[in-house]
Amino acid sequence: MNESATPPPGLERPLPYPGPPPAETPPAERAERRAEITTKSVQVVLLSLGGLLLTAGIIVFTAVAWRQLGDGGRLTILAGATGLLLAVPLALTRFRLWATAETLAATATLALWCSALAGYYLYLPSGTGLTAVSVARWTALVLVAAILYRIGARVSAPGWALLPLAATGAAFAAFGEAAEAALHMGAIGAVLAGAAWTVKVAPTRHTASDQWSARVLLSAGIVTVFLAGLRAAFGLDAALLPAVAATTCLLAAAALLATAHAGGTGGTRAAVLILGSITAALTVTAWILAFRAEEPLLAVPGFGLAVAAIVAFAAFNDPDENVPWLAPTTAAMVVITALASLGAVVTGAYTLTASFGAAALALAASVIFPAPLSVALRKGAAAVGAVVFGWCAGSSLTAFPVAFGAEPLELLRWEIPAISAACAVGVLVVRTGWRRDFLAVVTAVAALGAGGLWDRPWAPTASFAVAALATLTIAFASPGPRRRVLAWIAAYLWIPATALAATYERATNDVEVEPSLMTAAVIAAALLAAAHVKPPRFAAARLAARAGAHVSLGVYLLWLTAASLFDQTTLYAPFAFLAYAVALATAALTDERARVARVLGSCGAAIAAQLLLTAYNGATTVEYYTLPPAALLLGVGLWLLRRNPDTGSWAALAPALVLGFGPSLALALGTDGEPWRRVALGAAALAVLLLAANRRWQAPLVLATAALTVLAVNEIVLVWSLVPTWAPLSVGGAILIAAGATLEQRRRDLARLSRSVKAMR
Repeated sequence: MNESATPPPGLERPLPYPGPPPAETPPAERAERRAEITTKSVQVVLLSLGGLLLTAGIIVFTAVAWRQLGDGGRLTILAGATGLLLAVPLALTRFRLWATAETLAATATLALWCSALAGYYLYLPSGTGLTAVSVARWTALVLVAAILYRIGARVSAPGWALLPLAATGAAFAAFGEAAEAALHMGAIGAVLAGAAWTVKVAPTRHTASDQWSARVLLSAGIVTVFLAGLRAAFGLDAALLPAVAATTCLLAAAALLATAHAGGTGGTRAAVLILGSITAALTVTAWILAFRAEEPLLAVPGFGLAVAAIVAFAAFNDPDENVPWLAPTTAAMVVITALASLGAVVTGAYTLTASFGAAALALAASVIFPAPLSVALRKGAAAVGAVVFGWCAGSSLTAFPVAFGAEPLELLRWEIPAISAACAVGVLVVRTGWRRDFLAVVTAVAALGAGGLWDRPWAPTASFAVAALATLTIAFASPGPRRRVLAWIAAYLWIPATALAATYERATNDVEVEPSLMTAAVIAAALLAAAHVKPPRFAAARLAARAGAHVSLGVYLLWLTAASLFDQTTLYAPFAFLAYAVALATAALTDERARVARVLGSCGAAIAAQLLLTAYNGATTVEYYTLPPAALLLGVGLWLLRRNPDTGSWAALAPALVLGFGPSLALALGTDGEPWRRVALGAAALAVLLLAANRRWQAPLVLATAALTVLAVNEIVLVWSLVPTWAPLSVGGAILIAAGATLEQRRRDLARLSRSVKAMR
């Protein structure tokens, strides 16, 4: 077997070469693969450089060589070269040399401008020169001619060549007088806008170039027109400048709103580009005019334009689906503030009034716009209205010192209550669950503002009362738990403020604190009772209503008691304690939780009221003051037991018994206690004890037993001196022996008695 034979399986041999030899690559393919630039790119570069050099030659000829030739010769050469440049593209397009035709057409447009200026300069009257305004005028005419040439030649390049020519003409026009410069700049802008229209109407084979040139031409025309307005504004009288600046701010804000709307709703690039150009031109104009006007009111829309532009730009580059309304709403707020500034500058109105009017106008106009814009306008109006209303609310609080003799601050004007009342129209944009609360707050703010301004002694008190009623309305009827909590806290602050304002005497500059606090205590007690009779639905609101009442009543009662003890006892403290007792009794009757604590608290408050009332009258027969309310409470308790047998005797009967026994028992003790009072009290306690044992009532049994025990101990104390010294020792020893003999039985008896008492109701 030779070496070239097929080797057996499993035996590998290296090949004589790694693989088949590569095929030869033709030289043409190798050269094409090594090329780093295409033929079309080379053509574009060559034509661009050729056009640039040709343009430079035309400019040099016009500016330099013009001096070396005669007038006729110079104009003839320049006109002939221009005519040749204009004619050549028409011929080139027939041979489909499109790129070369475009290059020469752009160069011909520039040559036409140079020829027009040269011819005009050549035939100027002696002693005159080429002014900036005349350059602008002839530039506008050349632009019109270039537009017509583009339509006839069907080439795209002249559309782009219009831009540098228009910029040059507008720059020259800006150096003229204000009115004349603005007129020529506006004319150039209008020509550019017309050129954009002709580009769309008469397209060429370069559709993409036509589309972009139309957009850029229209944007440039818009910018030029508004620059013309800016140039005119620089020549305005100082008195008109603030109004023009405010108007420009309004237009810039409206353009920004339209731009945000177009960008947020998927508008075309052309629309966004055009609106963006308008916005940029107007924004720059507004800032410059606002700075020159030196009007402080324009600082708000001017700063707002900057913020809104940043927000809108961020929304375009990084759209957030969660807050798509942010950019248009910010722009809408700037529209409203700019409109308010315009109204304030033009009419001389107050800033708050102008802002409210602008917000109301935007709210009314929102119904005529499509959904995204209408939502933005409503949100913007609500935001501006909230700021205005917040300012009114803060200003209306200055009515508080006015209620106590101070003069109204300059900040508080009649526009505050008027705007506050008018803010009620904002209920249209308020959510359903907030409308009642919003109207209550609006009413309170309007009333406070009017109360601080109306020159009537009762006006501040009436305004405070309206504010208190508004807070109570929210506290009882608001669907929001947090709002109810805040309303309860505010109500317990407005109630004493109203009472103090009602007792203020302007002549003596004095406030009667005690009657005010008694009135506040009575109202707080009524609110405490109401919070138990009809408890709020939310736990936080219930806690705020009841805890606020207890804290307020504690402060009032402490103040009134201290005044009675250290100054002079009056009827204000007893009445306040009595109101607290009634409130606690009502709470005990209507709520089973913590019933015993409320009953004891009611009894304590009633006893305190009775003691203070007795001290005020200096009377020794307190039963005239304790038995009637005790009988009333006893009747209420018996009615409650009859209506609901499950009601405990502590809640139903204990307040009446404590009020009936307590003061009399306190006066019956000691050596000063009258015998008839002790006998009558003991008989009454014994009757109650027998009745309680019969009806199995726990509270009367315990209270009557306690009263009889105290009376018995008191009698022992009174006759202690008459008892022989050996008697207590003998009695004590006998008790100890009896107890020791029957200890186990007595323990069973005590346990049985305890169980029996606990089994009572």
